Amino acid sequence: MKSIDTLLTDLEDVLFGIGGWNSAISTEMGKAVAASALARFGKPQEPRGYLSLSSIGTPCRRKLWYKVNKSDKAEKLEARQLLLFFYGDMIEELILAMVKASGHSCEGMQGKLSVHGIRGHRDAVIDGMTIDVKSASPFAFKKFQSGGLRNEDPFGYVSQLSSYVYAGKDDPLVTDKTRGAFLVINKVSGEMCLDMYDFTEELKTKEQEMLSAKELVTGEIPDERIPPVPASKSSPNTKLDRACGFCDFKKLCWPNARKFQYSYGIEYLVHVEKEPQVPEILND
Repeated sequence: MKSIDTLLTDLEDVLFGIGGWNSAISTEMGKAVAASALARFGKPQEPRGYLSLSSIGTPCRRKLWYKVNKSDKAEKLEARQLLLFFYGDMIEELILAMVKASGHSCEGMQGKLSVHGIRGHRDAVIDGMTIDVKSASPFAFKKFQSGGLRNEDPFGYVSQLSSYVYAGKDDPLVTDKTRGAFLVINKVSGEMCLDMYDFTEELKTKEQEMLSAKELVTGEIPDERIPPVPASKSSPNTKLDRACGFCDFKKLCWPNARKFQYSYGIEYLVHVEKEPQVPEILND
């Protein structure tokens, strides 16, 4: 039986054509991608109005409350975003197919999990370990590659993974009960990394974290918001924190935020003393 310690090297062998890729794996992957396309595009996507394992770790309590109680107020996804989500689906199916071809065990794919009525799907159990597959931008990939996600995790990925590990604690497929890992591919360069975490300490408080989240979403909306941050080291302006900038509910918290197109992407300015010398996006 292979060890997860050799996973990346063995995946490279598959890419070089010296792994175990065959027509059966190709067919299985094709069916999985087709099923994903049907789920994505077969009918309009409805917002989730329930508490999920993937949302437990969000750094913003208001977002968690909105996701359950005001899901219909979420910003509508653009066509390009829906296509990007499907890209992620295809990459995930490719990576998992490569894992199988490499001779590593790959089980429990998209396995349903539930703890205290909080539902979720883990990507896979590879060599007995809970694995979450991610396709990442070069910026995000560096954080996975360096193991720096614990220090800056605006989307709560680490807590999300620990929730999957906790939810699978009684699953016989999971032999590593305290660790989990992100199997990540850089969408631009094609690099891969395995970002592994020991959740021994987090698991001691995970059940209370889940119960607290259930209590939060059944109460009144939390008052606190993630505060704005300086637009730059020298600017007198302030902008939404990175987590807020990507939030589907930011307009509910910051209805007067102004949207600007910079060369590197979109920024939402909350307080403007000095007008930016870039286009403002209006009527969005």
